[in-house]
Amino acid sequence: MNSMQIKCFLKAAQNLNFTESAAEIFITQPAFSHNISTLEEEWGIELFVRSNRKKDMSLTPAGSVMYEGIKNLAEQFEHLLQKAQSTHQGKLGTLRIGLIGAERIDERILTMFDKFQEKYPGVDLLLRRGSHSELIKWLYNKTIDISFSLKIDVMNKEGLDYRYLYDVDSVLILNAAHPLAKRQGLSLIDFKDETFVNVSASESPVINAMLKQECEKAGFIPKIFDAADVNEQALYLESGKGVAVCSIN
Repeated sequence: MNSMQIKCFLKAAQNLNFTESAAEIFITQPAFSHNISTLEEEWGIELFVRSNRKKDMSLTPAGSVMYEGIKNLAEQFEHLLQKAQSTHQGKLGTLRIGLIGAERIDERILTMFDKFQEKYPGVDLLLRRGSHSELIKWLYNKTIDISFSLKIDVMNKEGLDYRYLYDVDSVLILNAAHPLAKRQGLSLIDFKDETFVNVSASESPVINAMLKQECEKAGFIPKIFDAADVNEQALYLESGKGVAVCSIN
């Protein structure tokens, strides 16, 4: 049994005429009849009652049972095939996206999400927040499919590719009550006596290394405290125990 034989049977059951049915699916009438005969032989039943005196025919009771069942299966198969093809083409499924934890989602990224959903309404977007290092780990173990990350986090990472989207600015964050908070025209050297509260080096090694490098360029070696995560970092900043360099959207 193959798809052409099933197609011939369904068409013949609809039209009750082999010649007409053969023409509709663009095969010869003998080939059409052979497909029907092959099915009858394989299934061990007679599908059609053929009349020598009349050109018309009818389904046998067994043929009617097979027609109703196969028609439903064919419809389900067609739906399944369309779904599989859409999935293969990226039109259905789930896209798992990683985002840096605790940061507000940039409006430009939200616009990308909206445009993607308009183009691929059958694809669900599953968002997951994590630290810089977690996002890299999740990409490698395929926990997520793509990630919105800083370029310095992913560049030169073997097996990972990246596309530039836009630039982000870096700012120095400190408590509003800090003596330097009201001053204008500050530069990095003005914070040489401050403690820089970073997310631990294991979480964001590249960013931490760049901070040290920039401070050394400014003429000092920074005092660095490693917070366990961004939540602990925020806690120290809110309590006035240090400053931090962060990217802003």
